[in-house]
Formats: sequence, C-alpha cells, structure tokens
Amino acid sequence: MTDTTQQLALGKQKIVDDLRVLLTDSEEMLRLAATVPGEGVDALRERLGAHVETLQSALGDAQESAQRRYRVATVNAERYVRRNPWRSIGIAASAGFLLGVLSTR
Repeated sequence: MTDTTQQLALGKQKIVDDLRVLLTDSEEMLRLAATVPGEGVDALRERLGAHVETLQSALGDAQESAQRRYRVATVNAERYVRRNPWRSIGIAASAGFLLGVLSTR
C-alpha cells in the first residue's frame, strides 16, 4: 500500500469518525430539543430530525462503500498472490529487507 493510499484510507476513516460524532451530537440535541416548548423550536426539531436521518444514511452508505472496496481489494490481493506466488514472495522479501535497512538507521 503506498503512502498516498494509506493517507486516503486514513482520511476516509477520519471522515466516517467525524460523521459518527456529528450524528451522536445531533441525536443528543434532538433529544434535548424535544423537551423545550415553542413554535420555533418545533421547526428546529423537524430540521434537526431530517439532518439526523440524512446523516445516518450518509454514514451507512460510506461504511457500505468502504466495506465493499475492502472486500474487492482483499480478493484482488489473494488472486494476485495465487497467480504469482514467487513474485509475491520476492515482493514480501524485498519489503522486509527495506524495512530492516530503514529500521537500523
């Protein structure tokens, strides 16, 4: 996995984590707003409820997409290793050697 790929994966995970926090906070605000009477608060509750539903949907879609891509990458990696066992061993040995050289510095 390249540095760019790892950074993208970490960035996507950060977005998912942020969405979870936002969803939790929004749900808490919705619970708190349920106890406050008033006409303007009713509209706020409705808007906040709609945002929570949208956020839940977006988070579910993001998780589903990430899982799908992870499965595809896993299947492709396994297929590559099975088709090219010696090349895979060479790549793994080279990566281990490079990590060993870098860790001694």
